[in-house]
Amino acid sequence: MALSLVGLALVGLLLRFSPAVDPVDDQLSVPVVDLGTPAPAPEGMIPTPPAQELAADLASKAAAAEKAAAVARQKADAKANAKAKARVKAEADKPVRVPATGPGTYDTAETRGRPASSKGTLKRFDVRVEHGLDLNPEEAAEFIQDVLNDKRSWRRSGNWRFELVSAGHRADLHAYIATPATTDRLCAPLRTRGEVSCQNGNRVVLNAKRWVRGVSHYGDDVTNYRRYLINHEFGHTLGYQHVSCPGSGRVAPVMMQQTKGLGGCRKNAWPYPSRD
Repeated sequence: MALSLVGLALVGLLLRFSPAVDPVDDQLSVPVVDLGTPAPAPEGMIPTPPAQELAADLASKAAAAEKAAAVARQKADAKANAKAKARVKAEADKPVRVPATGPGTYDTAETRGRPASSKGTLKRFDVRVEHGLDLNPEEAAEFIQDVLNDKRSWRRSGNWRFELVSAGHRADLHAYIATPATTDRLCAPLRTRGEVSCQNGNRVVLNAKRWVRGVSHYGDDVTNYRRYLINHEFGHTLGYQHVSCPGSGRVAPVMMQQTKGLGGCRKNAWPYPSRD
């Protein structure tokens, strides 16, 4: 009995001095992590950008690359164009050789051109360039047609108009660009002496020596000298004859023999110099 009392006393003491246990604290505690806020990157590391920012950055870089490529293409094109222009200029500046004589055979231009007017008598012509001349028949034909279609040329009167026809078609007139010796043969019995041009029947014979080199009193203005030559010789086909300088300082008439000199007049390539 005494032992039982002692045991009960010991149990009481234990209950008295043992700490109270909270039923909640007695459970396992699990830490909670907020997944909505990204953890800061460790020092020295670059955080990965969101997908939208990455896509925008890639698009910006692609646009910049395309712009750089476009600029490079423009520079390449400009360089190629400059080289092409240099080649054209070199060809234009290259002296054209005019042989003293040729075979008397010709390339007839295939180019065709309509008259610029519907008034006046129609004159059809073709253009023939002697073999051996370094001249393009098509370019020569276009040049002659442009001159005759100009308002300052013979069509201005309203009496005539000119049509360029191609090889094999009926022509009223034949325009030749020929070597000096062939010019002499085509112009005979007129005496051209290898220096000047002529109209002989239905032939308009343009001396290649003059076509290429012009004359000293036209200086380096070969283009306007050619215009004069065309208008002068085609003028003969219309019945116009040579005239003289009307006075010092005056405009030279197109039917004046300007190849031989200006006689105090000013050079002029047109029958009607004013466009008005």
